[in-house]
Amino acid sequence: MDIDTIESEDRSHELMALARLVAFALESAKSLNAEVAEFCLDKALHAVLDQIDEPSRVTLTSSDIMLMNRSPLC
Repeated sequence: MDIDTIESEDRSHELMALARLVAFALESAKSLNAEVAEFCLDKALHAVLDQIDEPSRVTLTSSDIMLMNRSPLC
């Protein structure tokens, strides 16, 4: 396996981990009725998900797919 492939896989794993983290924070903001934080976290989640490359999308779990299909707040 070459360095570029390893770096690409690491990047994809890191982005998915970040998306899960932001999604968790978003759900917490919702439960706290923190509307401004909820809005910003929703934008952040969509920005992170947009950065995930196509080959990595093949490895998405059902939870990951649920994250990506969330309806936007705005």
